[in-house]
Amino acid sequence: NVPLASFAAAPLDAGEAIRRSAANIPGYGQTDVFYPEAFEGTWKMTREVEFNGNMERTLRLTYPFRFIRSIEDGAVVADRGFNQAELEKAIVQTVKGEAGGSLSPVQSYEWAQSNPNDLKIILSDGTSKEIKVTKRATERTDDTVSFSEFQRLTQEDQRGVPVISARRVVSKWKLVENSKLEGMEIIYDMGGGDPLAGTGTKAAAVLSKSRLYLVR
Repeated sequence: NVPLASFAAAPLDAGEAIRRSAANIPGYGQTDVFYPEAFEGTWKMTREVEFNGNMERTLRLTYPFRFIRSIEDGAVVADRGFNQAELEKAIVQTVKGEAGGSLSPVQSYEWAQSNPNDLKIILSDGTSKEIKVTKRATERTDDTVSFSEFQRLTQEDQRGVPVISARRVVSKWKLVENSKLEGMEIIYDMGGGDPLAGTGTKAAAVLSKSRLYLVR
């Protein structure tokens, strides 16, 4: 197996500096979603996913989930690369019953704290997925965080043929107690096509709703 690798934060080059500056332009939002310091660390996530409003199709996933220190002073962020890789593994292992198999469903991933809006994950079946955040809005209190992100999702098959779609992720998190978090997440299909090219045409539709329970 190729070990999972979350590319470590490196000094900002000119391109990253431009991207981070652009993220602060009104209309684009913050550079990342920032959480209370109490969120920092590794948690056991239980995600109950409901697809297309069908409660009979609820999928229950359990996997590690973590929040890490940001390169921003005094900030905590989600480790997006690690969390997405663990989610992908949990989906395959739950749906296909391959828990404990010799081959991980995830070959590798690329994500850096210095450029948190870009994530690429390579799956062991030869396919890949790239998630790019194009716009976000966030709200935070002492014990809650809410955010809305627009994302461009690029999925490539084994031949390298890409399918590009647009989605919106709306989520809310609450610190219930020091060792317990709860949250919700709704993912919308924003009509297909590349959001950066303005090719989406259909109305938004709910793809999934998740209830999130985290303990440690």
